[in-house]
Amino acid sequence: MLLPMTQVRILGRQRDVERVVGELHQLGLVEIADARESQAVEPLGGEEDRSARAAELRLLAARTDGLLAEIADDPAPSTTTLAERPVDTDAIRAELELLSPQVDALRGRLDALRDERLVLPGYLEPLRRLLPLVPELADLDDEKLRRLRLGTTALVLNTDDERIVDALRGELAEELGDRFALVWTHVEDGAIGCLVVFPQDHQQRVHALLGRAQVRQAALPEAFGRLSLRAAVDAMGRRLTELPEAIAAVERERDALLLPHAARLGDVRALVASEIERLEAAERFGATRRAFVAVCWIPRRRLARLRREIEARLGDAVLVEDLATSPRDPQAPLLMRNSRPARPFEPLVKFLELPRAGALDPTLLMALFLPLMLGAMVGDVGYGAILLTLGVLARRSLRARGSAFASITWIVMAGAAWSIVFGVLFGELFGDLGHRLFGDWALWRYRPAAETLEPLLLLSVALGAAHVALGLALGAWEAVRFGEHRELFDKLGALLVLAGLFGLAAFAADRLPSTALTPSVAAAIVGLVLVMSLHGALGLITGPLALIGFIGNILSYLRIAAVGLASAHLAGVANELGTVGPIWMGVLVAVFFHALNLALAVFSPTIQALRLHYVEFFGTFFVGGGRPFTPFGHAPEREIPTS
Repeated sequence: MLLPMTQVRILGRQRDVERVVGELHQLGLVEIADARESQAVEPLGGEEDRSARAAELRLLAARTDGLLAEIADDPAPSTTTLAERPVDTDAIRAELELLSPQVDALRGRLDALRDERLVLPGYLEPLRRLLPLVPELADLDDEKLRRLRLGTTALVLNTDDERIVDALRGELAEELGDRFALVWTHVEDGAIGCLVVFPQDHQQRVHALLGRAQVRQAALPEAFGRLSLRAAVDAMGRRLTELPEAIAAVERERDALLLPHAARLGDVRALVASEIERLEAAERFGATRRAFVAVCWIPRRRLARLRREIEARLGDAVLVEDLATSPRDPQAPLLMRNSRPARPFEPLVKFLELPRAGALDPTLLMALFLPLMLGAMVGDVGYGAILLTLGVLARRSLRARGSAFASITWIVMAGAAWSIVFGVLFGELFGDLGHRLFGDWALWRYRPAAETLEPLLLLSVALGAAHVALGLALGAWEAVRFGEHRELFDKLGALLVLAGLFGLAAFAADRLPSTALTPSVAAAIVGLVLVMSLHGALGLITGPLALIGFIGNILSYLRIAAVGLASAHLAGVANELGTVGPIWMGVLVAVFFHALNLALAVFSPTIQALRLHYVEFFGTFFVGGGRPFTPFGHAPEREIPTS
């Protein structure tokens, strides 16, 4: 459900505004709105000072975030209570000035080592490929090459077209005649490595030619520049093996420096964020000559507590006035509060969109129908038991770690429980294994049997009809609450048409007496006319199309039967393959296919059930556009009491 919200106006003396902001921040019960938008008041004053202060604090926050980002593990949350007073920026800045240069130096060393680890392979691989092509020069360093009055340069051509090498050879021949040697090889996909040897006297001419040709020269890093080709290759290889340990050593040095300060840095960041939040809140206050005005949103059930707290902390000098805002005010924020079993389904609703203010919260409905659909599609006692066990184990593990995903395992467990229920109805235990061992033990019908197909499809359509009709009824109810008469008649018309069509279908199947024919036809005609009349001339086209869409939505629930049958038959195939060949091989094959089917049973039914909710069900009544309630202060949304 959505907690009803109301808007309150808080009035007091301007000299008390900082105390009021601090107390509201500590309480964490209200969301601060902009008082200047709805009240005939002026800005509070002091905007320039607050803006300058906020800019200074944001700079400190950025520097603190930079240091916290260097810590490998997130610091443990501090138990220190944040003081509602201005941050001592001078003291914090002095702390950061002592720590930041040391961290910057370590960061520079790390960046250099990481860059070296990335760059060296780009030099090493071309040289390693060129090495066998020039064995005579491989062991000559620059000093020996100078004595022989020879120069060399390594090139990388960003192409795999060998004609470029011929063109380069031609350019060198025009410049140097036959006084050079060029060897080449493919060094990587889309690149050719070349080594050019030439008289040292022509070094400038060669480099000028290469520059005109826009050829990338693979100049060696300075540490390897005076080594022979073979020595350079060996040294680079050794360096690459040493770099991971060198990087790890610097990281350990950085952690040893920062970890003792982690808790303090976390406190500093929280203190700075707290004051920034208070400064931003004050910007939304209004003022008269002597008083301030604050407008806040609060859950209606918490209004009495807010008044008690304000009176206890600030006395009679501050007045809290209930503006009696309508719960359907489009500006109102939303706060979901559902029962414990339904709460894990809230993220699934929020994943789509928050409903509009004052509307129906579909979380409970999703908690009822989603596991049921999952169970109807899986429908196997064995698979359900495995999923239930995995869900319990995952829940314990995630709760032990304090993970926020622990609650989501409840969805798996609920779906698994329904899978066991439907597995008993269908008589399925790892597909037809239970059928083979115990005979026909289904309480209803064995799902893979040919005679079960028609009842199974009818069951799926019936579930879809009930689901869509419920959505239309909820849409009509919401239209009444919001005074949307066109939407109301549209939903009622659709309900009449669906009731009439299903009445006709039941009559055709001899499920209803002949006396039901006339009411069914009348309901279908009246509903169709009602829907078409709401859209003017275009209603002659859009009305029937919309109704056909609703019928298509109902038929879409046939996927429940289709996915379930596919899973049942795949389980039967696994069991059949398990009987072929040696026992050990059959068991392995059966286990493999059952594991595959179990994985599909988790993934595919979940996607299909969510789609049926988001498209077919929510599309009949759900209107989004809401925004979450964001309380001002330390108390996060989940900690706000509900009573």
